[in-house]
Amino acid sequence: MDDETKRYWVGLNTIEAVTPRRFHLLLNYFSDLEKAWYASEEKLREVPGGEEFAARLVEGRDDDAVDDELRRCEDQGIQLITLEDNLYPEPLRSIAKPPPLLYVKGEYRQDDLMAIGMVGTRKYSNYGKRMAEKLSDQLCRAGFTVISGMARGIDTFSHQAALNANGRTIAVMGTGFAVPYPRENVNLMRRISASGAVLSEFPLDQGPSRWSFPQRNRVISGLSRGVLVVEAPAKSGALITAHDALNQGREVFAVPGDARRSTMRGNHGLIKDGAKLVEDAADVVEEFNNLQLSLPLEEDAVGQEPDLTDEQRKVYAVLDYEPIHFNEVLGRVDFPPARLSHIIFQLEIDELVERSEGNLWAKVK
Repeated sequence: MDDETKRYWVGLNTIEAVTPRRFHLLLNYFSDLEKAWYASEEKLREVPGGEEFAARLVEGRDDDAVDDELRRCEDQGIQLITLEDNLYPEPLRSIAKPPPLLYVKGEYRQDDLMAIGMVGTRKYSNYGKRMAEKLSDQLCRAGFTVISGMARGIDTFSHQAALNANGRTIAVMGTGFAVPYPRENVNLMRRISASGAVLSEFPLDQGPSRWSFPQRNRVISGLSRGVLVVEAPAKSGALITAHDALNQGREVFAVPGDARRSTMRGNHGLIKDGAKLVEDAADVVEEFNNLQLSLPLEEDAVGQEPDLTDEQRKVYAVLDYEPIHFNEVLGRVDFPPARLSHIIFQLEIDELVERSEGNLWAKVK
């Protein structure tokens, strides 16, 4: 698509009244979007549903603003991909009301067709954090791309673990590139775009809002073969993503947890409704047996238990992802304090456990 044609896609996308549904109405009605851009209000009212937005579309048209948007994208190395471009991600074409325009920093590749969305709560537990890191690492080593929303909590840990595994990860933002959210993830956004891709369907200056994040969630699931909910309360954006996945014909997976924790109620609800229970990335991988020949599966990528001595195994078995005090560990094993200190120190050296303030210990893997 030439730049002159693309500018009308960009222009219409910058007008808040032109939602994805209305954008598709314009695409279906006009032979090209230049005609939609310059159409009179009277003509726009002839579009099905056009009476709802025609006046605001006419009021929002600004050629200078479009030129500025295009210039800023070029300066920042942001690629603009329309629904009619060959580079548009194929999985997104099949969903209802796909984003007409994507802002992309980095590169979406053919390999990214093998993707799993990982989502969860911002108010995470240590267990949720560890499971996100473990599963993201394993999935990347099994050849999957990890897709998430770059939000605080589970999203962030999923992206970071994928990067640390030298895997592919894609972030789908609920804001424009000029207003990354949360602000503390700006460096994470740069890391992801350097080796994977950061995507947004929103114009550069779109800030965070109640509607932009649910709208973003359908893109996370739309780009994925399946969505894995790591930790989510009963009311959560992660559950919106899971329901989007179901509506799009994608697989839904959920990690089980402590039934007493409010942050796991959404997961258990999904499992009751038929989502596949996931303890290990192998539970995800086996759902795609017909595709495994295309995956560079490492022998130790999933399901591999740490190589431990008998003493280390006893200590490791009583630890969990939620920290417990050294004295509580001592009460669960039959080792003297000095011996337990030595064993747990060896586990820490091997990066299997970690210590936090107050002599608390928890599993890392």
